[in-house]
Amino acid sequence: MKRFPSARRTRSRRIAITPEVRAYVRKIDAYRAGRNPIGLMKTAPAKFARAVAGLSAAQMRRRPSRGKWSIIEILGHLHDTEVVYGYRYRLSLSQPGSDILGYDQARWADELRHRRSKAKRLLEQIRILREGNLDAVLRVPRRSWKRYGMHSERGKETVQRTLELIAGHDLNHIDQIRAIRNKYGW
Repeated sequence: MKRFPSARRTRSRRIAITPEVRAYVRKIDAYRAGRNPIGLMKTAPAKFARAVAGLSAAQMRRRPSRGKWSIIEILGHLHDTEVVYGYRYRLSLSQPGSDILGYDQARWADELRHRRSKAKRLLEQIRILREGNLDAVLRVPRRSWKRYGMHSERGKETVQRTLELIAGHDLNHIDQIRAIRNKYGW
């Protein structure tokens, strides 16, 4: 099998995890609170749809405060997350030890113009991407979930751990959408 230089193995490299990253991971883990990540991930797309049901395009574009994402931007971020993590699952499963780069989620939201997105389209794409990502992960033996990538901010991250983080991430953003709705009485 041919090896590509871009698929470096970095098993011995250690990443210095910042206090901010540790705090973020603790927060995300608290949302999941020990629940099965696969079950949570399977139901999340429907929960996203319910969380935004009945909102107008103008309501979804309204930011809760300066520098904070609107609901449509949150949906755009969830879409980006499916794309990014779909790649990360596949990379860790097929080329264990590879580098996994972080990304500037705020810049993606701005540069990809998430505020101009259509909620219905984003929700459908999130659902389809999630189904494909889960299908890829569930197709391999569960012991393969111990395979890992070297995340640029969080260090060694197994597929199992990545699934746990995404399940908590989903719940975090559902709560964020609900908080925006509550703020405006929607």
